[in-house]
Amino acid sequence: MERLNRKISFQIGSEKEHLLKEIEASRNKMNLLARNKPLSSSEIIEISTYLDYLLNEYDQRRNKKTAAF
Repeated sequence: MERLNRKISFQIGSEKEHLLKEIEASRNKMNLLARNKPLSSSEIIEISTYLDYLLNEYDQRRNKKTAAF
C-alpha cells in the first residue's frame, strides 16, 4: 500500500510540474502577444482564457492534495 501511495504522490508531483511549466509558457506567450496586439484581440483573449483554465486546474489539484492530509 505504501508503494502505491508513493506512486500516486509521484504522479501528482509530475502533474503539478507539468501544469506549472504550461502556466509559465502561457504567461510568456500572452506577454509577447500583448506587446504587439491590443489586449482585446482574439489571440490574447484565447490565451488568457486558457491560462485561467490552467490556474484553476492547478488550484483544484493543490486543494485536493491538501484535503487528503
